Amino acid sequence: MAKSLDQILNSILHSSEILEEEMKQETDLKNLTSRQLYCIELIKNLQNPSLTELAEKMNIAKASISVMIERLEKNNLLYKVASDNDRRSAHVHLTKKGEKAASLHTDLHKRIADLLTEEMTESEKEILIVLLNKSVISLNFLNK
Repeated sequence: MAKSLDQILNSILHSSEILEEEMKQETDLKNLTSRQLYCIELIKNLQNPSLTELAEKMNIAKASISVMIERLEKNNLLYKVASDNDRRSAHVHLTKKGEKAASLHTDLHKRIADLLTEEMTESEKEILIVLLNKSVISLNFLNK
């Protein structure tokens, strides 16, 4: 019996959470939450953002991002550097351990994409990309 879209999405999300946990258990990053990994990935992609930029991208309050950054800093995943332009603000940089965590999250995404498309032809993959791009447009309100 064919599954509904919500069942398929639930299965994909659940499987990716399990895969993420398995990958974390194989490293010294097992105590990181998905949200913390996402934050680390964003820091890498945004190339040393300010706390304000990071809070806006994650769609959370600046106070919340400050708490998260403090925890990640205590775990030696990142460090803050005072801005050259405005000493009241800081930019976030990843340590080697933080770079490793960002790579783990990127590898996770690649592994999930490979697993999802393993049984697909190249043309089916192209169709999936088109359809998912349309879906992402609808979700962009989350990244504003």
